Amino acid sequence: MNYKELISNKRSVREFKNKEVKKSDFDSIIEYISNSKRLLPNISIYIKVFSKDDAYSKLNKIAGYNGHMIEAPYYIIILSEAKEGYIENSGYVGEHLTLKARDLGIDSCWVTFENSCLIKERLGIVSNKDITAILALGYGDVGTSKSSKNSSERLSVDKIVYLDEWGNSTSLEVLEERGLLDAFSFATMAPSTLNRQPWRFIVDGGKVVLVVRKDEFASTYEGKIDVGISMLYFGVIIDTTMFDLKWNIGKIDKDYKIPADYEIVGYCNI
Repeated sequence: MNYKELISNKRSVREFKNKEVKKSDFDSIIEYISNSKRLLPNISIYIKVFSKDDAYSKLNKIAGYNGHMIEAPYYIIILSEAKEGYIENSGYVGEHLTLKARDLGIDSCWVTFENSCLIKERLGIVSNKDITAILALGYGDVGTSKSSKNSSERLSVDKIVYLDEWGNSTSLEVLEERGLLDAFSFATMAPSTLNRQPWRFIVDGGKVVLVVRKDEFASTYEGKIDVGISMLYFGVIIDTTMFDLKWNIGKIDKDYKIPADYEIVGYCNI
């Protein structure tokens, strides 16, 4: 897949046409995700597909932003083992899934929710895994849809990347020399809750440290999903242009002079 093109043209759709998605396309998506790279490969996940008839009325008022459920022809549910980093892993996998869907011409939207047990009960899912993601899928109604798309209004690379410690800006020339400019450029396009763009990166020698803002505008769940998505966008560019990148979830015992309302959530070696 051409990740650069897919990320550049990615959009989140909230209104969908009443048009069927071919079973072969769903099979392609699930097969692709089953065989693709994960953030944490030791965490077991399972993917289920539901039609609108089987899910919409059951999820209405208990899923969607403030209970306003998105009406779509299909919904993909991701279930995961509850281990350290499992929500971030689901953000990584779920967004990867939406990129594969877009490659097939299928639009998508993340659906927020709060109670995994209630969702499982309503949908009749019997599993010891937690629901970690709900994705609406279908074909966007371009004429009426209020869709959001990556745009130039996002923070530029020089506003999200620091060199060695917090606040020490780096130049685009330095990042380009190190082969990192493209990866950071696409990382700025990662979607986030309410378009908060909560992530910052610190380039520390042979490491890239991911730092995320803590605030009242997003739940812990939403914040961790956003972390997984930003790791995906940075990682797939490095994977396809340089080498196989591995993210590590967790903190680093080093003082980067990070403000109190931010925290280190992961790092990778470059």
